[in-house]
Amino acid sequence: MALNGWHRGENAIHHKLNTFDDYAVSRLYMHISGDLPGEHAQFHSTRLSFLPVTTLDDTGRPWGSILAGKDGEPGFIHTPRYSTLRVDAKLWEGDPLVQNSKLYERADQTMLVAGIGIELGTRRRNKFAGFVSQLNQAEGGMKLDFQVNEAIGNCPKYINIRDLVPHPNTVPKIAYQKAHLSPNDRLPDEAIALITASDTVFLGTTYKAFAQDSLQFPSHLGMNHRGGRPGFMRVVPSDGRTVVIPDFSGNRFMTSLGNIEATPLASLTFIDFVSGDILYLTGGAENLVGDDALKLMPFQKTLTTVYATGYTLVRDALPVRQRNGTSPEGSPYSPPIRLLAEEAPAVALLNKAEHATALLSRVDLHSSSIATFTWESSVDLHINPGQAIIMDMSPLVGVPAYRHMAPGQPTSVNDDSIRTWTVSSRSSDPRSFSLTMREKPGGAVTGPLFTIARKLAELRPEALVDSRPLQLRVGIVGVTGDFILPSESSSSSISDAELGLMVPLTAPSVRKMLWVAGGIGLTPFLSMLRALGYSTNTTQWDIRFLLATREPDVLVPLIADALGAGGSRVHLTLEVFSTKDIPKVDKGIVLRKHVGRMPLEFFDTTELQEREVYLCGSPDFESAALAALAKGGVPETAVKREGFEY
Repeated sequence: MALNGWHRGENAIHHKLNTFDDYAVSRLYMHISGDLPGEHAQFHSTRLSFLPVTTLDDTGRPWGSILAGKDGEPGFIHTPRYSTLRVDAKLWEGDPLVQNSKLYERADQTMLVAGIGIELGTRRRNKFAGFVSQLNQAEGGMKLDFQVNEAIGNCPKYINIRDLVPHPNTVPKIAYQKAHLSPNDRLPDEAIALITASDTVFLGTTYKAFAQDSLQFPSHLGMNHRGGRPGFMRVVPSDGRTVVIPDFSGNRFMTSLGNIEATPLASLTFIDFVSGDILYLTGGAENLVGDDALKLMPFQKTLTTVYATGYTLVRDALPVRQRNGTSPEGSPYSPPIRLLAEEAPAVALLNKAEHATALLSRVDLHSSSIATFTWESSVDLHINPGQAIIMDMSPLVGVPAYRHMAPGQPTSVNDDSIRTWTVSSRSSDPRSFSLTMREKPGGAVTGPLFTIARKLAELRPEALVDSRPLQLRVGIVGVTGDFILPSESSSSSISDAELGLMVPLTAPSVRKMLWVAGGIGLTPFLSMLRALGYSTNTTQWDIRFLLATREPDVLVPLIADALGAGGSRVHLTLEVFSTKDIPKVDKGIVLRKHVGRMPLEFFDTTELQEREVYLCGSPDFESAALAALAKGGVPETAVKREGFEY
């Protein structure tokens, strides 16, 4: 079945995304084959250990099924003749195909089907659509012939590589099932946990043709793949059943989103590749673009929501598992996780009408890869110590043009030039703030910033003091983060409130804290130390600060400088873990040196029970620190954390 163009839904989504008039996009449908190419037939029949397919239930809702051979090995799919895939599948109670296959018995109904084959070990992938031409029930399984009339290779960008092995000895069991949810129903916590831990989902869609369009654009189904980092899909907390899937830069066919535009229904199928559990979900679907998307998920301009109307969770179903001792290899194209507005830490977006900007006013180059950039805002800002600022850096670097693939710089394909950095210091001036950062190798934004810093240092060192003549002005989007100083006492002054030192009814005269930072993860603590110096409150602070770094010669002086006048009311014990020499400090800091990494048995249980624990560092450092803290008796839930994944 050769396509005759885009159907009404595909045209609608291309209009919404401003790609309708792009000649390259307008002709993409010509890449969709009207039959099953030979190489696709060979791929499906020899390389796949499971096959996700979409079928419809008796109400027209799409459901995703997972077909696999009885032994979990490739070879359960055959190609007996041209454009036919014969599937000899193991099925289990709870898989939607068990129920939906009964529609095949109706003489007046064509059983539509769509599928996608992905070899997760190599990212090879192909998808197809068509109808069921033959179906035979068998004990514990089903034999189906799929007549293929659409076929195309799929975008590989967001496929996470897994090492899968057969696991034939499964005992599938339905844990939860509700085909039709009532208005007040929520998904079970176990189902929500599976969704928010997943890095992969199979998205099923349906296009129901209008009578007048049915010859040119006949009804059909779709099955597609969506991938990202674990947790990239979210469930709206307030209703517990709306799944939100951000749309990343792809091949711009938009067939799945186009189907949803025309027929607002979708299925989502989630697999736990370790346990073999499968969650099948169907519901009403909607594409959100622009402001509508941003209200639900800040900084995500295109997304799809699926409001669950039915689901089934089957345990121990998939006869294929991730090999013991292995972990998925994430796609380098996957952008950082974005939280929903309901679940994100406080995000204060500035009024667009203000057109807030920041002028680079000073650069301090501390080393070849660490510098502090000070900015002057065009509007007053309220930034609590430890919070981050969201900046639009497009005036400096532009917005990258669309590229399907970018092997040399994969993160660029989803780059909107918006960046978030923790503010490392505030002065009494509500318009001045500083960002201490490390240059990221190949960084699209930090690279140009550090180029400026190094050029200034080469021209004349004194230029580092005043960078305003450069007239580098970028946008300010807002302020975010809840990694802030705990409250002080009720006698806090106005200046304390302005600095974000929150005020309880009562507070102890001495606050005991433990700060744990890995490398540049010290930046929020620099801001907190400076804030304590500005505060007029009389509360005393007993802070034990653990810093793991390869650059103590750079970071330790920054800590000493940040303590400043606050040293009179802050007792700071700085413990540095490093293989390098540690510089001396003369500002009343108790300095302890440790060679190498922080050992697992480092913390004393009794001492930890008296302190509020704050942690900031890379994911690997965070995991190691949490393990050491847990060994010392501090549960993960008691640790206030801030990471780098904005």
